[in-house]
This record gives sequence, C-alpha cells and structure tokens, in this order.
Amino acid sequence: MKKNLVFTVKSITLFAVMMLQLLCATAQKDGSSPVTLEMINKINNIVKPLKEQTDILLKEDATGSFKNYQEEIKKMGSLKNNSEKSVMAAKIRNKYTAFFKNIWYSIKVDEKAYQQQIREVFPANLAERITFLPFLNFTINTSTSTKTAPPPAPAPLPENKCVDVCSIAAGEINGTAALIAGGAGSYGNCFLKANGWGAAAGGNNLLGILRNNISIPGTFPSDTRKLRVKKSYELRQEATSFAVLGFGYAETRMQTFQSNDYMFVMSPVIFGANKTLTKTVNEEYVLEKTQVSKSIFKAYAGTMAYLISGNWCFSESNNIRWSICEEK
Repeated sequence: MKKNLVFTVKSITLFAVMMLQLLCATAQKDGSSPVTLEMINKINNIVKPLKEQTDILLKEDATGSFKNYQEEIKKMGSLKNNSEKSVMAAKIRNKYTAFFKNIWYSIKVDEKAYQQQIREVFPANLAERITFLPFLNFTINTSTSTKTAPPPAPAPLPENKCVDVCSIAAGEINGTAALIAGGAGSYGNCFLKANGWGAAAGGNNLLGILRNNISIPGTFPSDTRKLRVKKSYELRQEATSFAVLGFGYAETRMQTFQSNDYMFVMSPVIFGANKTLTKTVNEEYVLEKTQVSKSIFKAYAGTMAYLISGNWCFSESNNIRWSICEEK
C-alpha cells in the first residue's frame, strides 16, 4: 500500500495581492508549533535596520554574485528530491560564504547584542536551545520523550493476540499552500514522510498521519487486557532556510505517543542556515485498550517565505517496526 499527495501552487500576481495572500497563509501556521507568528514578527522588527542596510548593498552588487545566488536558490527550489536539495544547499553555502561575509562586515553588526535580543523573544525553554550561525541565522532543535519503564511483560498466554501493525496501518496527508510554495507527503507499509518548500511570498503546512488502524472490538476483543506496544524506526529530518530579498523559515516535526522531535531554522537577514538529524528511535509502552488510537505517527513540514527566500524541510520515519500485543 502506498498513497501520495503532491501539491504545488504557482501564481504571479501584483505585489499587493501577494501580500494579502501571504497574510492569509501565515494565519494558518501550525497551531502546535512552539514558534509563533508573534515571535517571528518580533525578530523581523529587531533585524529590520540590518535588513535595510544589506538590501541596499545587495542591490548595488556589481560582481554578479547576488544575481547568481538568486538563480541558484530558484534552481534548488525546483528540485524534487530531498537528497538533491541537500547537496545543492551545501554547494550554495560553500560558494557564497565569502561574498556574504564581505556584505556583513560592511555594516559592522554587533552580533552578541542582536543575539541577546533574539533570545529574549523566546521562552526560556526555547531560548536555551538556540544555536546561532553566521549572519544571525539560527536553529532550534528540541527532542522530548515521555518514556517510562514499562511494566515487565507477563508470561505469554496462548489466547493473547499480537498484531504486526505495519500490515494494517492506514494513513492520510493533509495540507495547504499559498503562492509559490508546495509540499508532498507519502505513507505506506511501513513509513511516513512529509516535506515542504517555499520560495516567494508563500508558505505551506503539511501534516501526514500513520494510524495503527486497530478497532476494538474487532481487531482485539473489548476486555480488561492491556496492550503492549513496541516500535522502532529510523528518523531523518532536515531544514534549510536561505534569505534572498526577504527572509524565511522552515520547521518540521515527527511525533509519536512517546517522542516529539522538532526542528526550526530561520535566516532573518542574509544567506542561509541548515540543520539535519538522523537517529534510531526505540519505544515500548503499555496502553489501555481504550487508548489504542494514541499509538500513532505524525509528520509535519512547514515553511514561510516573506518576499523572496528559499526554504525547505522534511521529516521521515523509515523502516518502522511496530507491534501491538494483548497481555493480562
């Protein structure tokens, strides 16, 4: 079984119409995100003087570097494969770092002072997770787990039933996109993927869900026995943001009953930032039968481009091993 949803919205409109649609898109930002639109707007106001100075210097660039940079960001956005995007993003960072360092040096930024102001925008639990990169670009990466030691498994009884969830799992992909933005998601036996990208005054929100599809009564009888859940999966996440004439951000999340891995990357002034994560996750817990629907995978990908920027991200759970067994 494999389902796919791919959507892309492209339109060229007058600037006023673009901004109107952009405001509509930002209002739909994922409500579960710890980074709010209010925080984004505060950061924008903090770096506004720097943005105005760098925009003037970039528009006056006579070397052709900024023009070429814009073309390469556009090309990166047109790539469909996440691995290809990752490789091209690394090439762009290597190729244009010196150019943007010269621009940054010209405006003589007190980075420590600006970093402190940006940290103060966020609550303490997020502020301490910020990693600053050159040009005030930054990332936030959080990983939480509600793991508790599951009670020891009782001696197996013949009448207890075990289900390989991957053989019956069911999924869905939902999302929205505005202006030059899009996203894609897929799920199957047994994986879940979500990715998003945004290029010019547009954004997207994409949510993929993989459910266990167990019914009670049905798959299991309705009784007082509990359910022991065992999961393992390979988690891959990446988020990239490149500022061009505006700024943008990318955020992505993979969430299960026990784990919540969130990644946020923002380029508020110039150039780009990137964050990647690869790890193996193992989970084991016991649920009441009435709680069986809580054993789930959720993958979220969202981006926003204010004016022109290049942003993309993805979350993937691959090679999932997932069993649910009755026990007394």
